[in-house]
Amino acid sequence: MFQPFKDFHLVGVLTLAVIFQPAGQLIFAPVGMFDAQAQENREKKEKPKSRRSQVLSKRAFAIVEDAQNRLAEEDYVGALSQLQQIRDGAKFSPYEKAVALQTEGFVHAGQGNYAKTIQAFEKASNSGDLPSRVVSDLIYNLAQLNLAEGLSAPALDYITRWFVTVEGEPTADAYGLKAQIHLVMDDLAAAEQAVRKALSKVEEPRQNWTRLLLSVLLQQERYGEARPILEDAALRWPDVKAFWQQLTAVYYEVNQEELAFVTQQIMHRQNMLKTSKELASMGQLYLYHGIPIKAARVLQTGLDDGSIEKTEKNYELLAQAYMHAREWDKAIKPLTVAAEKSDKGRFYEQLGQSYLQDEKWRDAEQAFVNALEKGGLRDAANTWLLLGITRTRVEKWDAAIAAFRKAGDDDETAKDAFRWIRSIERQLAAQKRG
Repeated sequence: MFQPFKDFHLVGVLTLAVIFQPAGQLIFAPVGMFDAQAQENREKKEKPKSRRSQVLSKRAFAIVEDAQNRLAEEDYVGALSQLQQIRDGAKFSPYEKAVALQTEGFVHAGQGNYAKTIQAFEKASNSGDLPSRVVSDLIYNLAQLNLAEGLSAPALDYITRWFVTVEGEPTADAYGLKAQIHLVMDDLAAAEQAVRKALSKVEEPRQNWTRLLLSVLLQQERYGEARPILEDAALRWPDVKAFWQQLTAVYYEVNQEELAFVTQQIMHRQNMLKTSKELASMGQLYLYHGIPIKAARVLQTGLDDGSIEKTEKNYELLAQAYMHAREWDKAIKPLTVAAEKSDKGRFYEQLGQSYLQDEKWRDAEQAFVNALEKGGLRDAANTWLLLGITRTRVEKWDAAIAAFRKAGDDDETAKDAFRWIRSIERQLAAQKRG
């Protein structure tokens, strides 16, 4: 009996895509970020009135703006060269140097060099020369960047620091980032708490957070809790294969085999099954659930168009499907291919049985002979018995008796074998008398 494949990853795809955004708004495109008047207005809101607001001088503003324009045009070398004027210039204030350093971080990020971005942002945020709001944004970015670089411990330190210092209620994105970091560090309880908080702050669940929550639940084998979330996710995002795979696996885990089969049929109808293994498994499932004609259709189509590998096992599966569907003649070709590929005789034995069903006695005889010659049979005595029967059909009496005597060497088939021998001997004696 074929058993359904259960090769589905419970802890599915977890996308740790880092989106550089401070508490929900993009700042990784800093053009216009340092408008002097806007910065001054922010400073008035964020700083006590007794502290003097810092603004860029006209020269510094022009250099930073030019660097930003070069960054937008992907002229990274030119952008860094412009900013170096401020970094090296004696006439620029500490605030202006910190702004230049911060902007250098954006340039390095544009080049994909996150290690240098981290260095620049750390220096800028630690300089003590930037407004608190800007420092908060940099700390948030540093949490994201360290996560992207696989530095989970520093990422956690930064996001923890950000949560302590942020004004007002943190955004859903911030909780989502915190959950990602905790998950990477295998702190499942903290990850779950953070991601549930993130999901509670949005009207519609986000796919990446849903995946994260499922990862937490499935790693802890909390299949009952994961089931309704997966059912909702599969309906909400029907084109996401991972949800259907996980839902299938969960159904198996909670002993809902029929529902697991239904989800796999849905994946098949939606053309989600692409690999040879997936398609062959689908054929096997149809066979296991008593739908051999669909099993044969899936397997035959896959073998014909090359989407299913032309292996001994897959040809055997196709032959089994045809035989279960009682399409004996259609089973012959895949059995022949499987028999030729195999180093054992069992496929020739099955081939002989298919020929017997169609009363093709000579073909059946040759198949059984091939099976016995290759060997490796589970019940060679029964094969000798079948060979003897086929030889009686073509009146090869001596050869039939020889085959039955071989079958008679086994206690299980001896009784039937000698009954056939006596039948042949009576028939031959009657012919002589006649």
